[in-house]
Amino acid sequence: MLTELYLAGKYLRPRRNMVSIISLMSILGVMLGVTVLIVVMAVMTGFTDVMKAKLIETQAHFQIRSLQGWMPLPGRAVEAVRRHGGDAAPVIQGATLVQFGPQKRSLDTQAVIFAAPQEELVKHIDIKSYLKAGEFKLGREGRKCFAVISTDMAARWDIGVGDTFLVHSARKLTNLVKFNANGKVELNQEGSVYLPSEFTVSGIYSAGKADFDRIIFFADPDDATDLFDLPWGSATSVFGWGRDPFDQEALLQALRAELPDCAVISWEEANRNFLDVLNVEKMMMFFLLIFIVLVAAFSITNTLITSVYQKTREIGLLKALGCSDGAVMRIFIFQGLLVGVAGSIAGTALGILVIRFRNDILQFASRVSGMELFPKKFYFFNELPAHIVGQDVALIVGASILLCTLGALLPAWRAARLDPAEALRYE
Repeated sequence: MLTELYLAGKYLRPRRNMVSIISLMSILGVMLGVTVLIVVMAVMTGFTDVMKAKLIETQAHFQIRSLQGWMPLPGRAVEAVRRHGGDAAPVIQGATLVQFGPQKRSLDTQAVIFAAPQEELVKHIDIKSYLKAGEFKLGREGRKCFAVISTDMAARWDIGVGDTFLVHSARKLTNLVKFNANGKVELNQEGSVYLPSEFTVSGIYSAGKADFDRIIFFADPDDATDLFDLPWGSATSVFGWGRDPFDQEALLQALRAELPDCAVISWEEANRNFLDVLNVEKMMMFFLLIFIVLVAAFSITNTLITSVYQKTREIGLLKALGCSDGAVMRIFIFQGLLVGVAGSIAGTALGILVIRFRNDILQFASRVSGMELFPKKFYFFNELPAHIVGQDVALIVGASILLCTLGALLPAWRAARLDPAEALRYE
């Protein structure tokens, strides 16, 4: 076995022909294929991990929602969570219509109010680390109602700390009109005229998650209750936090048994479609990009077929000296194996290097092309995430070595079938 391995290595670096250059190109092909696979898989894993972290940071570990649409007594659910070792807080969340700008004539429908007790928000969402200006201050002070908006909103609305904006709720707006017997819209005479809620910006935050920053602003629960005309002390849902967001099935089952009139939804269930898409994309990228290594394996086949023809005399001499067909076959299989190993090692090293400097490479490519290759508004992150997983690297390296070894089977079989007399006569 060692003899075949030695001869395989020797045949990869001959002195007097071009096979060594062809072998080098085969190794480079495998290296590039492995590099691309490692980089893409690491980036896809990084996307998934960072997205999960952002989802957990900006959401609860689970949500408890009433089947009737809002929760008149959220304290019951809060106490149930705390009895089972978790923590919870009532939350009022809903879409709004915002008036902003000079004389408040501009409108924005992409704004969702998020209202919870300030001490609970600070405890479970690291909002203070997100602050870019002002302070995290909610509630009333005199006649002012304070809110914290995002940097995205501040830019869209052209406002800053101390400025004001008006907020309408859909519920109050729809109460102003009704459908008559003919199905036409008319003023609701029974509806009461209302004034929109006016908020003063106390702080500006950025969570680093573009879809969250685009729509969420924070307010006090009392102000949100008045805005949506809800009964005092009610909530639209209860946000809960367990000990481990990735291992909370026992807690969820206990809560579902204790609160049969409520839906208990984990953060994974709430984002199931999105997380499934990420997993499917990762697997599809792997199966598509493995074809790069497959092409390199075909190039190894061509290289070894050339090697077999150029080494016909050596093969004939080995067989004349008693070398078995299996031994000759192993020599060329080992050649494919060595190319796969060398290319995989080099590709892994290059892939790790590319991952290490990925953001520098991305910035350079953006400057050269004059295009933003990683727009935050589409990908939700400020920089390209990546996470190298040992299992993924092992799968890529194993698949590459296997394909390269399989690519050597045909020329190895051809070499093993050479007749020594014919081979020596040919030379």
